[in-house]
Amino acid sequence: MYDYLINEYINKLSLKEIKDFAFKQGIELTQSELDLIYDTIKNHWRTFVHGNPRSILEDIRTKVRPITYNKIENLYVDAKKRFL
Repeated sequence: MYDYLINEYINKLSLKEIKDFAFKQGIELTQSELDLIYDTIKNHWRTFVHGNPRSILEDIRTKVRPITYNKIENLYVDAKKRFL
């Protein structure tokens, strides 16, 4: 049931929503970072919810600025503690 709800939300997620959320978290994304994060969420959300996303995070680390990566990782850790 939760997977269905998450999937429906992810399917409707827009670049603007990601950009706005990031900005509220103090993250200013470049267009390439925004595109990468959008694609990662769309294609790998199940791994972040149910699996071990370490390899995905390592790939992201090589493609975004260090400050962006650190904030992404902190948000992931906080969300994992809070919701999963």
